[in-house]
This record gives sequence, C-alpha cells and structure tokens, in this order.
Amino acid sequence: MFWREWQEYRDYLYGCCLRRMEGNQTEAEDALSMAMLRAREAWRTSSKPIDNVKAWLVRLVNNLCTNLLKKRDRLFSCEAKEELWVSQEEGQALAA
Repeated sequence: MFWREWQEYRDYLYGCCLRRMEGNQTEAEDALSMAMLRAREAWRTSSKPIDNVKAWLVRLVNNLCTNLLKKRDRLFSCEAKEELWVSQEEGQALAA
C-alpha cells in the first residue's frame, strides 16, 4: 500500500523538495530519499489511518526540508565563523 501511494506522488514530492532546497538537485534527491524512509516508517507505525495521503506526504517533505535547511545554515554559519577565526589568527601572526 505505501509503495503504491509513494510512487503516485513521488514526482510531485520531488518538485516540492527541489523548490524547498533552492533548486539544488543533489540536496532535493537526498531530501526525497530521507522523506521516503521517514514516511515508510511513519506509515508502518501509524495507529490511525491517513485520510489525505498527498497532504500528509507534502507536510512530511516540507518539514524535513525545513530541518535540513536549518541544519545546513547552522553548519555554514559555524564554518564561516571558523574561517573568520583562522584568518584573524593568521593576520595577527603576520603583524607580529
């Protein structure tokens, strides 16, 4: 049952991922793969029936993409701070 539903909406969900991941195809494909695994597990363990499968999947995909974007932004923020710190140290070493 899950696979049939997933296949029906897969292309649409990929489009959602692609838009949310700002056109980055690699990130969109990764997000779609993660979403499929989460959806499959949630589908299997759900105690109540899912009335609107498409809406449920879109919400899951959007939430996942939001989390991935936040994680990416935190990572880039940390990397930028580290680069600034290293360049400041190098500047101090050159001045000495």
